[in-house]
Amino acid sequence: MSTTQTSADVIEELRKRYDELTDSQKRIAEAIVEDADFVAFATVDQLGTKLGLNPSTIVRFAYRLGFDGYNDLQDRVRDRVRAQLSKHETKDGNGNQTITAHLGDTVFAKSFEHDLDILRRSIERLSADDLSRSVDVIVKARRVFVAGGFSSYGTAHYMSLALSRIRGDTFLLGPGEVDAAALVIQVTRDDVLVAFTFPPYASSTLRLVRQVKSQGAKVIAITDSPISPVGQQVDIVLPVLSAGMSTQNSHVPALVLANALLNAVVAATPATALERYRRVMQLMNEGDAFVLKGGES
Repeated sequence: MSTTQTSADVIEELRKRYDELTDSQKRIAEAIVEDADFVAFATVDQLGTKLGLNPSTIVRFAYRLGFDGYNDLQDRVRDRVRAQLSKHETKDGNGNQTITAHLGDTVFAKSFEHDLDILRRSIERLSADDLSRSVDVIVKARRVFVAGGFSSYGTAHYMSLALSRIRGDTFLLGPGEVDAAALVIQVTRDDVLVAFTFPPYASSTLRLVRQVKSQGAKVIAITDSPISPVGQQVDIVLPVLSAGMSTQNSHVPALVLANALLNAVVAATPATALERYRRVMQLMNEGDAFVLKGGES
């Protein structure tokens, strides 16, 4: 490969040839894109250990892309890392480092800055005790129900899907779930509902909270305020901001919070959570559910 090859060309080459790669080679490509800092300075043995691949597989991958071995590939990845660092060294008028400076005065920069701001402010509002109590309730519950209406439904769906893979007995309740009523009438005091709700607040979520509370279940609300319609009626409120920059709310803080709760559930029950996840993914791989699968091909 020519010594004039740029870091941008490396990523473009991966993008163009991704579908031609084996599963193992796709994992190497993903590592280059997602964790370039590590790849830039890791030995081939270290990268192989991290990815669970034989070092020879990584070397063959480099040659397949037209590089003169792993060292040549690594040089191009270092170029990419240096280019990224150069972008992030830009400072604003007050001498403060800005992560969006390379995007200029664009709507993209303003949108990213807005989401970063409400994420930071949301984290400041959260209580460590409330977060820990929420995880304890989720871990000990017989069943977990997750609900969200309209735009909140996407975040609820994500949490339900991920939670089902690590603890089981998790059910999604939403306007599109035809069997929601049949599930709700079975809710008992041994269960918990995690409700996502933000302005203008879905009426269906409020009705659902009232119903499961009347049946004795605990309710965790991920909402914008302790005095929101749902926040006033639940056992635990985890408040996160949702104000958007334009016509839609921002669900970035809610999604980040959901991810933190999922990570904490795994940390609280590592043996059972990881074993269940392994078995679920093994079954899904057997059903050819994903393009990328574990193990070398």
